[in-house]
Amino acid sequence: MVRGWSHAWLLAGLAAVAFGETGVENDECTTPGGVPGRCVPVRECEYVREILRRQAHYTNDTEYVGKLRCGIRPGRLPLVCCPRLKNDDLCGPVHFPERIIGGEESSIVEFPWMVLLRFEARNKKIHANCAGSLIGGRFVLTAAHCFASAQKKGWKLVSVRVAEWNYMNYRGRKDCKVLPGFNETICRMDYEIARYTIHPGYKVNYAVHINDIALIELVTDVKFDGVVKPICLPLDDVKLPQPDGLITDYIAAGWGSTSPGAGMNHRLMKVELNWFDSVRCEKVFPIPSGTGIGEVHICAGGVHGQDTCHGDSGGPLMQEHAGTTFLVGITSFGWPKCGREGIPGVYTNVSQFLGWIQYEVFRGITV
Repeated sequence: MVRGWSHAWLLAGLAAVAFGETGVENDECTTPGGVPGRCVPVRECEYVREILRRQAHYTNDTEYVGKLRCGIRPGRLPLVCCPRLKNDDLCGPVHFPERIIGGEESSIVEFPWMVLLRFEARNKKIHANCAGSLIGGRFVLTAAHCFASAQKKGWKLVSVRVAEWNYMNYRGRKDCKVLPGFNETICRMDYEIARYTIHPGYKVNYAVHINDIALIELVTDVKFDGVVKPICLPLDDVKLPQPDGLITDYIAAGWGSTSPGAGMNHRLMKVELNWFDSVRCEKVFPIPSGTGIGEVHICAGGVHGQDTCHGDSGGPLMQEHAGTTFLVGITSFGWPKCGREGIPGVYTNVSQFLGWIQYEVFRGITV
């Protein structure tokens, strides 16, 4: 292998192998490894751009990037098959048997994508703190501030737990149990962490959390069954109806407290929320300067007694459409006293981070 090949040399090689290709821009394509992709210019594919940014390139880098070619634009500009996110066929099943207003218990099958983040303290004790959403066999989305809070306490993330409902061990000492009304044994399972990535733009500006999102990669794929399935992402091919605040727009879930000053609830709770106008929301959470409430946020709630609260952090804000559940938001922040009239909760707008999620999912692997 040859070290030190330049960015320009790699691009020249890509252009050379692309000569004569007839792929059409934005067409669907498949990478050499069988991953679904879209045929786009190099500048629009962060996956390929990351390869080009490497300080040293090898002969096989040129060969691999060449295999990603899918056509040319006028002027012989190369197009590459850029890997893209795709929702799992099993994602987002709807299990909302009843509509309950205001911080009530969920059923064990309602939110099969919910995971509980488990942190280890310096004394080796495990603490349940924050929730997350399974978006595929090996990836979980949660809030960046969950890690900032844990680091201050000296905690480190060691696992996520699936098929959990009552984390205070309501099944006794057994992790598996047959529950009335279910035809299969329900087993909660812990999956170890391979890595986690906090959005590089995460910051807090006068209590307003900006880019509050993190991605967790697990060591092994999660086994899907009747009570464990991923949630769907609001990808580009999904057209969700715009919320109007007049009817129930969202459902949030988590292990958060249900009364001011209380700790995490050991049972998984849910609450229905209406969309809250972003202009009004910006006035509720004003900042003297810099970036505040914007497109990266969704505001919801503002009705007395209906809110996410301490311990719900990282959990999903969900929207149901055409019989499918989509992850539209991640519980981020709110007023110190939860559930106050006219004070909404604020959620990270997942649709604004699909490019970052896609880059992180495929980063460093051969597709």
